Amino acid sequence: MIQDPRKILVVDDSPANLEILSDLMSGEYEVLCSLSGSEGLELALAEQPDLILLDVMMPFMDGYEVCRRLKGNPVTSEIPVIFVTALNHPEDEARGLELGAIDYVTKPINFPIVHARIRNHLARRRMESLLLERTVLLDREVAAHLDAREQLELLNRELKARVVHEVSKNRLKDQALMVNDKLASVGQLAAGVAHEINNPLGFICGNLGVLLKNFGKLTEFDTLRQEHATLLPLAERERCAEERKSLDIDYILEDSIEILTESLSGAERITKIVRDLRNFSRVDTPVKEMVSLSECMESTLNVCLSELQHVSIRQEYEPTPGILCYAGDLNQALLNMLINAGQAVKQPGEITLKCWSDERNVYASVSDTGCGIAEKFRERIFEPFFTTRDVGQGAGLGLSVAHQIVQAHGGVIQVASEVGVGTTFTLAFPLNDTSKEMIP
Repeated sequence: MIQDPRKILVVDDSPANLEILSDLMSGEYEVLCSLSGSEGLELALAEQPDLILLDVMMPFMDGYEVCRRLKGNPVTSEIPVIFVTALNHPEDEARGLELGAIDYVTKPINFPIVHARIRNHLARRRMESLLLERTVLLDREVAAHLDAREQLELLNRELKARVVHEVSKNRLKDQALMVNDKLASVGQLAAGVAHEINNPLGFICGNLGVLLKNFGKLTEFDTLRQEHATLLPLAERERCAEERKSLDIDYILEDSIEILTESLSGAERITKIVRDLRNFSRVDTPVKEMVSLSECMESTLNVCLSELQHVSIRQEYEPTPGILCYAGDLNQALLNMLINAGQAVKQPGEITLKCWSDERNVYASVSDTGCGIAEKFRERIFEPFFTTRDVGQGAGLGLSVAHQIVQAHGGVIQVASEVGVGTTFTLAFPLNDTSKEMIP
């Protein structure tokens, strides 16, 4: 085992400097001193010190020449050299470092700094020596046991593969948990909305319907009353006509019916939104069920319609067989793809939704007229956390989650894109024995 480095050679033509540096280090290191460059070279060759402190300005042979010769001799080339000099110009320091010195300290000497640098360089040399020794030992062992080396490399490869596999599995589990938590939250929200809104909304719709019928009856009665007004004396008929005109009865009856009709239509729209939200989350059906892709697409579209107000939506749904799936998960995948398409399209733009089938699969596609996906990114768009958007504008999980959900149902996602033209994502789900009935 190599012992801690303890031998330092100080080369300086000033006895005072030698004495100062010797006193500084004598308590911790064995210090060798030399008053000239030539003597320093001889001592370095004979004693093989662990570090050399070298002055630059010396007669006959300056420190730069001493360093050049030290580094040119294989016996002394690995000994670290620190220049300790009064020359403080950058070009002087650069010259010293180019000759192979590991450090350059200018006078007057700051003793704590010099002491710290000496200690750090010696520690570094010790570690390099230990590393070299261990490398030599390892090379010998490898040369003697080639079969063991091959076996070790095989085990290392297997271990790395297992680590990569486990990391990938854990990441997929984390993403699955995120998706499940999100779906659970949406389901709870849908249940809460349905519970809190459905009953009062039912009263509102019922009352508006009753009011609309009542105003219709009032209109009929008003018409009948006007028909019988001819039986009144002329003065009474004129007074009633004036009073009717001042109260604007015709406008009130006509406008009230229109207002009630619009209000009833709005309430029915809210009812549909609540129903679509409930269908989207499928909070009451945590098991697989037969669903229609077009119905899933329609419910999901209604849920995220506010995010797509800047684009026009075109829907082309053909009757298709039902597919057995977790409807809430499938709706989440469709939602992610719709939002992704909306974010890709700038106003004006269009998103086209299609559903169709053939003898083997049921298909759904989401096409947009957006910016498109560059070819260099297409192979990575389903990677977790990959996004081309600016920081803070997306976590890069939408398409990754959609891809996992589709794969979990035995389906595939294909993408076709052209920069500046748009992108189409196509989902294909295999038919099964229960997929017989055509669902519109």
